[in-house]
Amino acid sequence: MTNSMLYPALKRFEEIGAVEREVVRQEGKPDRHIYQLTDRGREVMLDLLRDFPPEIAKRDAEFLVRASFFSLLEPAERIEILLTRKSMLTQRAANIPRMRNVPHNIQLMPYLNRVLTLREQRFQQEIAWIEELLQEQRLLQ
Repeated sequence: MTNSMLYPALKRFEEIGAVEREVVRQEGKPDRHIYQLTDRGREVMLDLLRDFPPEIAKRDAEFLVRASFFSLLEPAERIEILLTRKSMLTQRAANIPRMRNVPHNIQLMPYLNRVLTLREQRFQQEIAWIEELLQEQRLLQ
C-alpha cells in the first residue's frame, strides 16, 4: 500500500467515524497525525473481515489478512472463510491436469510442468493447512 492509497482511505474512515485523528505539533517538522480505531471502526473492520466472497478468496493477501485476525472472529465465521478459501483452492488444483493436457510447444515451454507441479504442491499444502484449522474451529463450536 502506498501513501497515495493509505491517506485517502484514512480520510474516508475518518469521515465515517471509523478512526479518530490526533494532530501532534512538532517543532521544525511537519505535524504528526496519529490515527486510532473507534468502536465504529472496529465494527467496520469486523464487517470487512467477515466479507469473503469467492472473488476475494482468490487473492492470497486477502485470505492471509483474515486468517491473521481470526482471533477477532467467532469459530463459525472462521469456518466460513476457511471453506470459501478451500473451495477456491480445490477448483484451481483441479484445473492443473487440464493445463498439462493443453497442446503446447514443449521446446518453448520446457519448465511448464515444473511450474504446474509447484502450483499443485502449494495448493495441496494450503488445503492441508486449512483442514487443520477447520478441525480446530469445529472443536470450538
